[in-house]
Amino acid sequence: MEQILAFVLGVSAVAFVWVVVVAFKTAKLAKQNEQSILNIEHYVSRTEDLINRRIDQEIDRVDNLHTDSISFTDSRVDKLEAKFCSDGKALTEKSKKFLKG
Repeated sequence: MEQILAFVLGVSAVAFVWVVVVAFKTAKLAKQNEQSILNIEHYVSRTEDLINRRIDQEIDRVDNLHTDSISFTDSRVDKLEAKFCSDGKALTEKSKKFLKG
């Protein structure tokens, strides 16, 4: 009976030590995973900010192109209108309608 009790206590002691070691390893791995998750979140956040900034820059660039094209078209229409009017004749209704679009 004593041998069985000694065997059970010995196995229990080894199992307890093994459970403690596994628990510490698991805790260490959990900390590493948490740090990795924080690093990934930081990277995603930084990338998102860069993408949003780039989108805003592209929107501004397109707005400037649109404004420039409207300005250029207006100046060309004004020159064309001045050319029609430069011979002293007033624009007819038909040509005014054509120029206005």
